[in-house]
Amino acid sequence: MIFDFDAFRALAASLAETGGDVVKRANLIIICADQMRYDALSVTGNRVAHTSNIDRVAARGATFHRHFTPNQICSPSRATMATGLYPRHHGLWRNGVALDERLPNLWQALSLAGYATKGVGKLHFQPLLAPAERDMPESLAFWEKPNSEAWRGPYFGFDAVDLVMGEANESTRAGHYAAWLKDNHPEVVDLYEPEASPDSRARDLNEVWKSAVPPELHYTNWIADRAIQFIEHQGKRPEPSGLFVSFPDPHHPFAPPRPYCDLFRPERMPGPAIRAGELERMPAYLGEGDDPTKVPYIASGEQPREQGFLLRTDDISEETLATAIAHTHGMIQMIDDAVGRLLAALDDAGVFDDTYVLFTADHGELLGDHGLLRKGPPPYRQLLQVPLVLCGPGIQAGTSIDALTSHLDLFATIASLLGLPAPATDGSDLKPLIDGRIADVRDVLFAEYHPRRDACLYNQSIISKEWRFTRYPNQPAWGELFDLRVDPREHWNLFPEQAFSAQARALNAVLDQRLPPRPLIVNEVLGAY
Repeated sequence: MIFDFDAFRALAASLAETGGDVVKRANLIIICADQMRYDALSVTGNRVAHTSNIDRVAARGATFHRHFTPNQICSPSRATMATGLYPRHHGLWRNGVALDERLPNLWQALSLAGYATKGVGKLHFQPLLAPAERDMPESLAFWEKPNSEAWRGPYFGFDAVDLVMGEANESTRAGHYAAWLKDNHPEVVDLYEPEASPDSRARDLNEVWKSAVPPELHYTNWIADRAIQFIEHQGKRPEPSGLFVSFPDPHHPFAPPRPYCDLFRPERMPGPAIRAGELERMPAYLGEGDDPTKVPYIASGEQPREQGFLLRTDDISEETLATAIAHTHGMIQMIDDAVGRLLAALDDAGVFDDTYVLFTADHGELLGDHGLLRKGPPPYRQLLQVPLVLCGPGIQAGTSIDALTSHLDLFATIASLLGLPAPATDGSDLKPLIDGRIADVRDVLFAEYHPRRDACLYNQSIISKEWRFTRYPNQPAWGELFDLRVDPREHWNLFPEQAFSAQARALNAVLDQRLPPRPLIVNEVLGAY
């Protein structure tokens, strides 16, 4: 698909014409977690989680049980959520690349249609390590300028933003939250560091610790506070509102504050799902991995490592891994509590019934499954399948959707629900699916990963309800084939077996036809992040 910028600009002009519409449209809140897999919630079957507030959104509306992102890394996935385009089309093909501001996105569409728009938290449309001369607000260099904290936007269609940049102790380096913390609670900055932890840091995985930050000053609650201020303000205004609330967690490091770091006991956590010998049947690069004693961050000028910092768990103790899992549940619980505060604010403002509330995540987390941690090149289900729950006007309570859906669909679907025009995208309008008028919007999904360092890791995937096939165009000897009917968690790669070669060839042919290899994307790399 080739996208015409002039056509996009013409469509933007037509969107502007809708801004004078006197009809009060519904409001929108999208709540996004970072690195949360589909099965992280109680509503999606997690027996450890107690996500009652996110479950409340699901109970009031629809739960999507086969929702995927087309990329397992932060920035490409987030750009897809905003634009409805594959990374090969929106151009943000890896972390460290900037999204083109000329591309129409959901928030621009809302703003042009007369919505008051606000972005709070982690956006990740620009590289953290972009050079100072680019003057990019999501870069560290931007925040070294005098009075940078006074900047609030506009930004990618948001009238105003309150940015959190990075996770755990990295969040204190730049952004509105970091500036606020230094101005109002400078003593808390050092409490984010692992050395301030009330307990010792795990030696075999140095990103596991208990944060000493008071929970009310943690960025999760700071984000909720700013979002609630916007909800309260807009509740008194005549124009509709669009709000993006983006939490940096449960992304690693695994370092929630108390009481959340102690809510889940490590010894009671279910162990990771691993099948003996499974990685021996996978592409050879999975025999390698990042160093668990290294800090998962690339400084400017440092030799780049592969994005996602994929780890093998061979050298991590069961106790440490169980603690990382428990801390992940703690971070999710903290987010769920924050979601509860947002829902209460909507109730108090009298606008809950007139607001579409959507909860999702940019991508998932391996969390020890397959003997792997964090994220990276392999397109496992734990990375590509993410939660999606949606409630709002006209959506029947308790709707359960088993169709294949994608982040590609969000722009078209929200525009349809709100009655707004939208540009052509790579996605589908899910409103007929939500309304029960159709059962499916596609037969297969596609995913594509562009590596940072090693061209051999470039991979493309096709996913149906029965199969997942992955090819490595720059390394044809590698491949992945999983029969999801008998192996839904993808533990036994059938690609090496001759008996399944015909199935692999058939799926490969569909990829050739509908997503031909495109390993090189023209867009300037500005940094590692």
